[in-house]
Amino acid sequence: MRRLVALKIGLIVALISPPVFADSFTDKAKSDSTVEISDEDPAMQKAMARARAGLEGFLKKAGSPPSDTGHYSVKVRVSEGESLEYLWISNLKGEGDLWSGQIENLPVVRSLKKGQMYSFAKTEIVDWTYVDKGRKKVIGNFTTCALLTKEPPDVAQNIQKQYGLECDR
Repeated sequence: MRRLVALKIGLIVALISPPVFADSFTDKAKSDSTVEISDEDPAMQKAMARARAGLEGFLKKAGSPPSDTGHYSVKVRVSEGESLEYLWISNLKGEGDLWSGQIENLPVVRSLKKGQMYSFAKTEIVDWTYVDKGRKKVIGNFTTCALLTKEPPDVAQNIQKQYGLECDR
């Protein structure tokens, strides 16, 4: 059985101005809505694998960020009963496999709130991102690349080009 998961896109909205998005993507981003995509979607599977492959390097950099970088966040899997979603978490603090940070999205999971501190295991991280201010690029954010595969190619290409989001479609 294929399961749909809710993915939050709010973080990228803070980094990308709305005019480059298609209406459907823009509307969801502006309202901090969820986007449903199967967790078995090949693009999403590839995105999460890329994030896992670079996670240790990201966490090391996040622990001692260079001055020309910022906006370090991770996306974690959160579930409550039958609800499953992925949320962006910022203001990261970690020790070993235990991490915590502040929820950046409006969660669907009722027991959580935007801005709330949230603790999670490193194994729950499915994506990560930060901004390289010097190169004006978004680094990581692989799940957004997966979401862009559902948008018209010209919209996806404009977003990638304008913000240096590296997606291999």
